[in-house]
Amino acid sequence: MKKNFAAILSRQKKKLKVINLNIPNPPRGYILVKLKYSGVCHTQLNEINGSLGKDNYLPHCMGHEGTGEIIKIGKGVKNFKVKDKVVISWIKSSNIKKFQPINYMDKMKKINSGGCNTLMNFSLVTEDRLYKLNNKNRFLRESILLGCAFPTAANAIINIAKVSKNSKVLIMGMGGLGYSSLIILNFLKCKNVTCIDVNNKRLKLLKNIKNFQFINTKSVQVMRNFISNNKDNFDLILDCTGSKSLIGRTFELCKKFSGKLIVIGNTKIKEKISINAWDIIFGKTLTGAWGRGGPLIKNFNLIEDILIDQIILVRKILPKFNYKIKNINKAVKDFEHGKVLRPIIKF
Repeated sequence: MKKNFAAILSRQKKKLKVINLNIPNPPRGYILVKLKYSGVCHTQLNEINGSLGKDNYLPHCMGHEGTGEIIKIGKGVKNFKVKDKVVISWIKSSNIKKFQPINYMDKMKKINSGGCNTLMNFSLVTEDRLYKLNNKNRFLRESILLGCAFPTAANAIINIAKVSKNSKVLIMGMGGLGYSSLIILNFLKCKNVTCIDVNNKRLKLLKNIKNFQFINTKSVQVMRNFISNNKDNFDLILDCTGSKSLIGRTFELCKKFSGKLIVIGNTKIKEKISINAWDIIFGKTLTGAWGRGGPLIKNFNLIEDILIDQIILVRKILPKFNYKIKNINKAVKDFEHGKVLRPIIKF
């Protein structure tokens, strides 16, 4: 009998539970995927610790980026077939269709699902959250980044910012989003990129890459000097930290009349940012990663091509080892404490 071990959030600020769920047949518009790999994103930390506010859907399945193989298809699905290798993403391909919510069962108790979950052996996924991998893409492990970090960074850089090779770019926070941004900028051959973080281990992952400067800003004085020396300097700032104080302090580093600060990282749900009104008057832009239609992946093939082209760098930023689903709480703890950039669960 097939097992469907899944990581479940039953209470905020508590460890995840690993339980064996049923494997239902896919209803209309749904696809059953056998997971191969799943990542753990910072959003999962926020779900667990309550940074995103009260969770009204407890208990529920976890995870929103992964890769796997289709094993069953529900009625009405036209663009996928059994044995397709796919990426599961929380980011939809379309907002046109509406799908009936589904849930799993643990004995007699309902476990909620959000349309896509990846921290489980078998997942029911709506067809608008699945992306077929190219036949030349042999990198199922690395392709977990196509479910969240890569499309988020790509949308900010390519669709919102529209950078050129000569754009001066600042990346704040070298986690999964920060390094995904770096890799996309490297693909675009950007010549002047500065990366800052307070974690030396993270900053050394790609320390010898050309055209990228890495600065540890843990020291208060170093950060003060950095801000003082870079006012009105950057065409684009990508905030991948979700730090309200850092966003407020660095908005002035955008160039007058054209500079953009794009917030990618998640702040706490009710946090407010304080900025100088004159930075707005001077034509600087403060925006998010998902303007112009909301969170939709419109160019998956391009993003996949970038990952394949930059696979050497992608492999360098990911850990060399995998976790098992039964060790999910260790993976979460290691991630929270900065021991790994992106925990990977192998099924």
